[in-house]
Amino acid sequence: MEVYKYTKKQLRRDALNERKLCSKKFVLSKSQIISKKLTNFLKNKHIKNIVSYNPINNEVQPNFFMIGNSFNIFFTKMEGNFLRIARSKSFKKGKFSVLEPFCGIFAFKKNIDCFIVPALAVDKRGYRVGYGLGFYDKLLKNSKALKVGVCFDFQVKNFYIQEDDFDVSLDYIITEKRILKCRR
Repeated sequence: MEVYKYTKKQLRRDALNERKLCSKKFVLSKSQIISKKLTNFLKNKHIKNIVSYNPINNEVQPNFFMIGNSFNIFFTKMEGNFLRIARSKSFKKGKFSVLEPFCGIFAFKKNIDCFIVPALAVDKRGYRVGYGLGFYDKLLKNSKALKVGVCFDFQVKNFYIQEDDFDVSLDYIITEKRILKCRR
């Protein structure tokens, strides 16, 4: 495969525009398929403690089927330039209008079995493009937990995304059509 010949900024802009074109019906129906696949995948891997996210801007909603299962689901909460991990039943809009835990129990990264990660675009090696602020790369750095990206199948690119030294690759990608084990 070729390396993407444009900048990450250009890829980010194009990928965000592509996702904005998705209808709410598309996002909901594909998210339900992805969430079901994700839940079964996590059960088969005997995962217990999961960090997920609350979607914005037509991101995949990964939590339809996880809630109510035997998982301990934590969410990310922005604090300064970092994401913290918290479990809560109450949420409020935080920075960038993302629903974050309002209060609750904080967790240490070392106690997490799996991180569910959103992406604007991802390659088959598991390198992703997000919003460009590096929050997830900082969170995932030095973690031994499973890193699972969820996205729509059109977001999986057939070219290499140029990775930077600080980028952390995913272990798996789950779309509505497939589950990919990432090849580094």
